[in-house]
Amino acid sequence: MHNRSRWLTATAMTAALVAATALPALAEPPQRTVSLPLTSYSDIAVDPTLGHVFVSSRVDHAVAVTDLTGNVVTKLTNLPGAAGLALSPDGGTVFVALSQHGAVAALDTLTLTERARYPVGEVCPSDLAITGATLYFSYGCQDWGGGIGRVGLTGAEPRTGLAWGHYSPHQLATSPARPGLLLTGQPRLSPASVQVLREEGDALVVHASARDAGSNLRDVEFSKDGSLVHVAAGAPYQVQSFTTDAFAVRGSYNTGPYPLAVTTSQDSGALAAGTDSDTSVRVYPAGSLTQSRSYEVKGLFPAGLAWGPGGQWVYAVGGNFTSQPPALHVLRA
Repeated sequence: MHNRSRWLTATAMTAALVAATALPALAEPPQRTVSLPLTSYSDIAVDPTLGHVFVSSRVDHAVAVTDLTGNVVTKLTNLPGAAGLALSPDGGTVFVALSQHGAVAALDTLTLTERARYPVGEVCPSDLAITGATLYFSYGCQDWGGGIGRVGLTGAEPRTGLAWGHYSPHQLATSPARPGLLLTGQPRLSPASVQVLREEGDALVVHASARDAGSNLRDVEFSKDGSLVHVAAGAPYQVQSFTTDAFAVRGSYNTGPYPLAVTTSQDSGALAAGTDSDTSVRVYPAGSLTQSRSYEVKGLFPAGLAWGPGGQWVYAVGGNFTSQPPALHVLRA
């Protein structure tokens, strides 16, 4: 999921650290690959200010942390069923859904240690997304037991059942340009349903929806300005774009067979999409449906893409269905 909130409001306190956080040098090769100390993949998030990439693994009950060049910094353990990741608006915390512990862990992005756990009930939390002061989580321990809940970052009690009756945990996304909206997509069903939910009082209501957004959905994402939603599904063989407010089709990115990941840069507005094929990651400049670069990432994981700061680099996690450990690919955009 992607999603997964891949944005950050920089603060004066952390600005001094930016100079010490090196981006991959432009003189380096356009693609760098580093093995991760994990055996599986769940989610990815990038902290552009303090310069870290976080990769979670349900199987390993851990989160691997690298710098922006892909070098492994540490591995955080004792995170049962570590699944979805989300970066707080102030950049001080990365939240981790603990799918096997009925909780969400809060990791300090400066010290890279766990500072708190928020119990959410034995509902198997999965993907995470943040809008305003609210952290939303999808959940589900068995088929047709899925739903959406929330944890108030200001101390409010957790609540489940904001949306329910889902086949499996949804993929989630939010946009800082459209506060109060939550994008949700249903994986593992054909056709796949996608909804934009809107905060209304203490509840979530349907803002816009599409019942047929392709088959075998893998990832969802907002555009930079929040006016569009992008859907990566196994079919059709393209990432489709819909309007956020009416779910009218507005275009498609011809990615090739089996799209499974999509992400947009909050800096440049560019889009990166991944497929389950040999040339698995393609980069599209902002406002263009024509790719500018493509990369081979063997075994790209579903929802396995994230942008780095400045829209200069894309991070991709490969190694799905291979005998090798997951690998982080640093791709020049």
